[in-house]
Amino acid sequence: MFDDIIGAADFAFGAEDIVGGYSELDALFSGSGPMIVTGANAGLVPDGSVNKGQLAQQLMARNSAMVVQRGVTKAREFPLGFPTTAIAATATANVQTQPQVPFRGRRMTIPSDIAGSILVNDLKIGNASMFPNSNPVPGRMFSELAVGIDLNLDTAQISQVVSLNVTNTSGGAVTFNAAIIGTVVY
Repeated sequence: MFDDIIGAADFAFGAEDIVGGYSELDALFSGSGPMIVTGANAGLVPDGSVNKGQLAQQLMARNSAMVVQRGVTKAREFPLGFPTTAIAATATANVQTQPQVPFRGRRMTIPSDIAGSILVNDLKIGNASMFPNSNPVPGRMFSELAVGIDLNLDTAQISQVVSLNVTNTSGGAVTFNAAIIGTVVY
């Protein structure tokens, strides 16, 4: 469940829908908590104690808004990118990113042209390591050509840090980049 702000634009349907079955309004008012109404209708409206048709008409007429609880309605596969980072020869770097929506990673990819020069020391969601022990794993395990790498990571919440700790094992500098492919819900 998440809070969503709704207003007059969300009620841009015909008057017969307001007078009729309230199917759109019922969906909006199905949350379990109170609704906060702003603008001309300021105040706290306990769930279920409001005339839905009147409230919808007031929101439209007075350019007001309110907060309602909605469930997750969409899930899509997206990549979560890490910033490109220069890593000196034999150096270790901590590379971080922050998703802006709830994100559950399934597969990490490191480009095959640098994967042979990289050791992945740790992958963390927040402060929780996603590795079962502290031993590093070869970057080639996560090449875009690798098979059978379904990580099924913990869900990173909005703005929670996702970090990779990697070591460059080559004799020269490496420009590191990586991504995690996973499910985004909103």
